Amino acid sequence: MALISKSFRDFSLTFEKNAVTNDVLALNNEAAIKEAVKNIVFYNFYEKPFDMAFGGNVIGLLFDNYTPNDAQKIKRRLKKAINTHEPRVAVYEIKCKWTEDRNQLDVSVAYVIMGIPPTFDSISIAFKP
Repeated sequence: MALISKSFRDFSLTFEKNAVTNDVLALNNEAAIKEAVKNIVFYNFYEKPFDMAFGGNVIGLLFDNYTPNDAQKIKRRLKKAINTHEPRVAVYEIKCKWTEDRNQLDVSVAYVIMGIPPTFDSISIAFKP
């Protein structure tokens, strides 16, 4: 059963101040979910207390020697992490591209926001040493 909701609301992790209310800046709907998915991608294992398997552990893989199998490993880890820890979305597609000349990993995550109506969205992240 999919989670159905009309709006989503989270606070910004930059802790910026709202100029009008002097409260923490709030993120709504797609922006809130995009930030949550991005945080899951950036977290490494053992960084979150009491939930050692939280995150995609992509940054932890950057210091290993890259092999063609690593792209599949990253895709599996991210899909499992996002589907487990973000019930508001369903992962549609994950793309990984390794650029050896620049020592850079580009990750793109496309997902469907489960709500009224279902919405497609994506994020693209470049990991550089």
